[in-house]
Amino acid sequence: MTDTLLMATDQIPQVALAFMNDDHHEAVELMNGLNEALQDGEDEQIDELLASFLDHNRSHFGREEQHMRDYGFPAYPVHKGEHERVLAEMDQMANYWLTRRDRGHLQRYLTETVLPWFNNHLATMDTMTAMFVARQMG
Repeated sequence: MTDTLLMATDQIPQVALAFMNDDHHEAVELMNGLNEALQDGEDEQIDELLASFLDHNRSHFGREEQHMRDYGFPAYPVHKGEHERVLAEMDQMANYWLTRRDRGHLQRYLTETVLPWFNNHLATMDTMTAMFVARQMG
């Protein structure tokens, strides 16, 4: 599977909250699995992996947002807004996949949009959020 890895899980930058690191690890595993399935899997497998990836992101974003609210993170509205934007985009892409079954389009979205967004979001918003929340937690 090494040629289908989008990112090695041991290369994921770590943030100051363990649950976020665990969620990021799972997200990368799901992205890698989806990328692999897009190359040689059945459509039904792609359907399941894409649904799992979307569900994972909804849950992960919800956990982050709860911590931001609980600990009074000042940039909560901005971070939550970014989550909402990305989830809407992912839902739109999933619907496109389900109607068109265009593997190339979904793979380009994964490699050219999701992966760069993930890396940037982790390095900026998630890093700052985790540092703030970890400090508040003591």
